[in-house]
Amino acid sequence: MSKRAIFAVMINGADMTAGLARYVISIRVSDKAGSSGDTASIELDDRGGQIALPQAGALIAVMLGFAETGVGLVFSGTVDEVRSRGTRGGGMTVVVSAKGFDSKGKAKQPQQRHFDQKTIQEILTEAGKDAGISDVKVDPEFASIKRPYERMDDESFIALGERLASELGGTFKISGTTAVLAKRNGGTAPGGAALATVIAQRGVNLQTWDVAPFLGRPRFKKVRARFYDAKEAKWKEVEAETTIEDADAELTSRYAEPDEEQAKQKVANDKTESERGAGEGTVVIEGNVMAQPEGLCIIAGARPGIDGSYRIDSVDHEYSRGGFSTTLSLKQPQGTAGIDGR
Repeated sequence: MSKRAIFAVMINGADMTAGLARYVISIRVSDKAGSSGDTASIELDDRGGQIALPQAGALIAVMLGFAETGVGLVFSGTVDEVRSRGTRGGGMTVVVSAKGFDSKGKAKQPQQRHFDQKTIQEILTEAGKDAGISDVKVDPEFASIKRPYERMDDESFIALGERLASELGGTFKISGTTAVLAKRNGGTAPGGAALATVIAQRGVNLQTWDVAPFLGRPRFKKVRARFYDAKEAKWKEVEAETTIEDADAELTSRYAEPDEEQAKQKVANDKTESERGAGEGTVVIEGNVMAQPEGLCIIAGARPGIDGSYRIDSVDHEYSRGGFSTTLSLKQPQGTAGIDGR
């Protein structure tokens, strides 16, 4: 027996669900690990121009689910754009688009400043204050890392967070007035809580899959980075071995790092990216509000070599009058993924 998909929408704290129910054509929410903010769009039937347009910057929350199990929050942010579409002989629609943070705010404003002997937590916290970000959460593995010198040269808070994330092997995201720098491939939130594991089981909730459990090009057995040791007046290398067992190629970073600590960070990031890019795929499952980027998806019942664990790279929820589905973009195959033991 199929479930009945339902939704709820709050605008500026007011429940607009009942008023929108007969007009909603579709709701889409996108949450990507490598993106600084979530996005949402609501398409409405606007025949006759009866929809009252929300104001830019209005607070909006979207919940999705099923009548049998209830709804869960999948998006919280601000209205970014309202677009009307129509034709001379056809109907009219309105699309309300929203972002996880206020795109008109100071988070995108360039800053000119520098930091001396500051930790990653201190750097982001100080830069965040000038960007209107009051709460900065950093994974414990990154929070205490000290940078001798860091500079923002016409760099926004968003750009700073994304750059540090790429250097450290993390994921940066802003939601409202909260910024999060989480560990990539860690499977946990910055506070240490484990992210939910999603099961995609054929015959139960798995609708479609398109998965390549191994890819040749991005797989490396070892990664290296160089730095110059000023005290010993010579070049040195830092290296790490990935968990990819069947790879032979090795990767040496093209550019030298300023010191040993940042060389270690570069190696850690390259290791993370190599493991993450070892495989990829997409699954579409029955709508699941628990799915989050950096969590795990376990494919079951598809076939040997495909079944196994994968890291969730992005989550796209889609609601329509026909139902509610969730599309997961997958990376970093683990366990039995890629192994056909027959």
